Amino acid sequence: GLSHVYVGCESGSDTVLEAVEKGETYETSLSALAKLKDAGIKRSVMILVGLGGREHSYEHASLSASLCSEARPDYLSLLTTSFPRGKGRVEAGYRKLDQDTASSFEELSARESLKEMKVFLEACNIPGGKTIFRSDHASNYFVLKGRLGRDKERLLAELQTVLDGDESKIRQQRGL
Repeated sequence: GLSHVYVGCESGSDTVLEAVEKGETYETSLSALAKLKDAGIKRSVMILVGLGGREHSYEHASLSASLCSEARPDYLSLLTTSFPRGKGRVEAGYRKLDQDTASSFEELSARESLKEMKVFLEACNIPGGKTIFRSDHASNYFVLKGRLGRDKERLLAELQTVLDGDESKIRQQRGL
């Protein structure tokens, strides 16, 4: 039978999820993840770094961390948002969402993406060291691997070392 499911939650922010027309919310994602856990199915959650753009970066990172902290998935991956078909749909979603303001979607730089990862990891509270964390997709600017809870401080230290370094070295690590 089915024993493992990959769940593209993408964000814990209802604002971001609405802008990208995901059709899900924080609560519906949390509910689905709980049902999978109750059914004995391993859950691998994916969050998209940068999906909130510059304006919603902090909200996206902190609420995504909150969702993952509550759900406590078996596996958790951060992938960096990329736009192989262009940013038009995402930009249109944010314009529609923010009609009363002049805001629009602005893609994060490599350094801003890593800072968002740091906000996420700092806010993520999954004790016990059971959740396997990966940020090793080709879309990412830096590879991080470990178990949340057990390795959180090491992951944050590795990330800070990169953030303290040269921007050009950050971009060299991306596989896309």
